[in-house]
Amino acid sequence: MRKTSIKDVAKKADVSIAAVSQILNNKGQRFSKHTIEKVLQARDDLGYVPNSAARNLKGTHNRLIGIIVPSFRMPFFADIIQSMQDNAPTDVNLVFLGSTDDNLQNAIYSLVERGAQALIFGKPIPNRAEVNEFLKKRHIPYLVLDQNADINAQDMVQTNEFTGGSLVASHLLSLGHRKIALILPNKLTDNMRQRRAGFLDTLSTANLSPTTIITATLSKHGGLASVHQLIQSESTAAFVLNDEMAIGVLRGLAYQNIKVPADISIAGYDDTDYAEFMIPTLTTVMQPVLEIGKAALNMILRRLDHPNLPFQTAFFDVKLIVRESTGSVKL
Repeated sequence: MRKTSIKDVAKKADVSIAAVSQILNNKGQRFSKHTIEKVLQARDDLGYVPNSAARNLKGTHNRLIGIIVPSFRMPFFADIIQSMQDNAPTDVNLVFLGSTDDNLQNAIYSLVERGAQALIFGKPIPNRAEVNEFLKKRHIPYLVLDQNADINAQDMVQTNEFTGGSLVASHLLSLGHRKIALILPNKLTDNMRQRRAGFLDTLSTANLSPTTIITATLSKHGGLASVHQLIQSESTAAFVLNDEMAIGVLRGLAYQNIKVPADISIAGYDDTDYAEFMIPTLTTVMQPVLEIGKAALNMILRRLDHPNLPFQTAFFDVKLIVRESTGSVKL
């Protein structure tokens, strides 16, 4: 389906194309308030967004894909970005934006205004119905990673997060641990809820529940801040739902002269690039990040080529990587 043009806006507002152009470019002072309001209302009703990229790149035929992530500092998303860049065809331009929940709408509008023909969301969408309506009106397809499991996207890439959490629990139980803490970000994404569910489900099969559940910000500093509660819980092991936080936990335990894994075992999630370079190296769950990035890009390009394709999904398994940070419980 073609996108709304300035001609469509002019027709709906019953004014000339020149009038629409001037009003939308803030040069419509000579027009009446009534005419300006008609044009703006027609623009909003039709979902028209002026395409600055088309104005600046006339004669080019490159497709533009916008990718929104929560942060460029997180290695997981840095690897996804690199994978997409490595696998992008020569006729595809990628634009990456970091966005908080508060400025997500502005980030989306910015990408659309630049001429993005499709979007990939690597972060949770808080106002999902509004975003879906905004993009649907503008005929812009989008793909989500599994931080958005219950949104009505046309395409989705998922990993087996439930199994990932279960693998960690089974590993710690096999090492004899029965007093196991759970450390969570204070804002859980859909995929993290699946990790937590898999972990708790497997503990319950051993008639266990976490000795403590600690919440903190999703950062190294958040992990560091959780250490005092972890020590007080007298847990012999902890599952940290994200490697970023796990690194902070390791540092906090080192500050307190608590040895890992001799005194407490620590497991993370994501297998970020520095997990194998920590001291001790971090036991964690590996997601096939490079394959995820490649699959997401290929799927959204197929959607652009074939808009009426049925729902596309890619599902990836995870793997437990056992390293030095977990060991048998001390008797």
